[in-house]
Amino acid sequence: MDDPVGPATVYGATKEAGERAVRAALADHYIVRTAWVYGAVGGNFVKTIAGLRHRRDTLNVVADQHGTPTWAAELAGGLVELVRTGAPYGTYHLTGAGEATWYDFARAVFEEVGADPARIHPCDSAAFPRPAPRPAYSVLSGRSWTAAGLRPPCEWRESLRSAFRVSRSSFDTPI
Repeated sequence: MDDPVGPATVYGATKEAGERAVRAALADHYIVRTAWVYGAVGGNFVKTIAGLRHRRDTLNVVADQHGTPTWAAELAGGLVELVRTGAPYGTYHLTGAGEATWYDFARAVFEEVGADPARIHPCDSAAFPRPAPRPAYSVLSGRSWTAAGLRPPCEWRESLRSAFRVSRSSFDTPI
């Protein structure tokens, strides 16, 4: 994408270094950036929140960080589409459409598992100190994706509903 990159953490700097290495090594390449990925396999935010409903009466969840939840199955499908369509080489962003806070996302997960979303309480990032700072706004623009004629991603909330329809037992299992 055209926005300047300015990683604030070692993790971000290594991602940027990886992108630079790909660009230097290959004239023809795809780089796809994504964020807040969840799926039926492995640990992730959706599975954690769904499981915590069994272990806690209430949850405090960060409400001052914005991003875009991305279902791994849709990300994988988008990557296949990118290669199959022969879209121009370059850098793309592929995430669910729209934006949410972690708090919004957690409430949506509770709705999907039939738990009362009022049990989720908002808090700020200071309540969960991390070794590395998390960005307050990590929403990625999908302009380059749609400009290349690729199928626009689904709205993140719709994708979450689909994920639960397809893999409810994986998400609905207590951790």
